Amino acid sequence: MIVNNAVIAHLGVELLWIVVWLSLPTVAAASIVGVLISLIQAVTQIQDQTVPFLIKLVVVSIVLVMTYNWMGNSLINYTNLIFQQINR
Repeated sequence: MIVNNAVIAHLGVELLWIVVWLSLPTVAAASIVGVLISLIQAVTQIQDQTVPFLIKLVVVSIVLVMTYNWMGNSLINYTNLIFQQINR
């Protein structure tokens, strides 16, 4: 039941990649919406700070609802991989 350092390092690197891939849709959506709203605010000279926050909140919520199944499956697969490595 002893796991060597190479396996632990590999699992750590794989975890970091999973975190990057799972956070990518929400970060990308928030960034794109933020830039678009900033452009609209610059053109119309609206200086309200609550509008971009509310719109980004709604967009990120929609993205999370759309991708929760994929995120959950990815985390479950990674957890199963960890348990398989422990049992070796």
